[in-house]
Amino acid sequence: MVSPTILVSQEGAQSVIKVVGKGSFHNASLVKSYAERVTDLGVNTFTIDLQECPHMDSTFMGVLAGLARVQKQSGGSSPRLVNVNSRNAELLLTLGLDRILQLEASPADTDVELQPLHHPTTGKTEVASTMLEAHRNLIEANRENESKFQDVIKFLEDKLGRKAD
Repeated sequence: MVSPTILVSQEGAQSVIKVVGKGSFHNASLVKSYAERVTDLGVNTFTIDLQECPHMDSTFMGVLAGLARVQKQSGGSSPRLVNVNSRNAELLLTLGLDRILQLEASPADTDVELQPLHHPTTGKTEVASTMLEAHRNLIEANRENESKFQDVIKFLEDKLGRKAD
């Protein structure tokens, strides 16, 4: 079993994020905070390499949907997901995320040196908050997802003491 790791590279306005192991709520906050940080530095093109990512959960996919929303609002390009296996492609298609993300089975055309992102201590509240935002992103990306995730959102709102925005 591969220990999930997020590897990154940033050069100019471009960033590569490689997911090694499962993309899940455990590492979604790390991807989200990295993307926010480099977007503030002018990055507007993201390539996410899923070659070594056998599966993604809804929180992780919701973070990718949020990244796509932010990129669209800032005039950047849709995040490009490369080396997408059939299982992940099916998950993304089922949630309608193919409308906002560029999915490619082919390898990345970049040859960059990747560095591991280190996990800061993430509290349960931050993880729950990321999960809530991610699931809201999934609904914003495709209204048909509302019935799939309304119970998750309600649970997380109750847990965090928040109401729908």
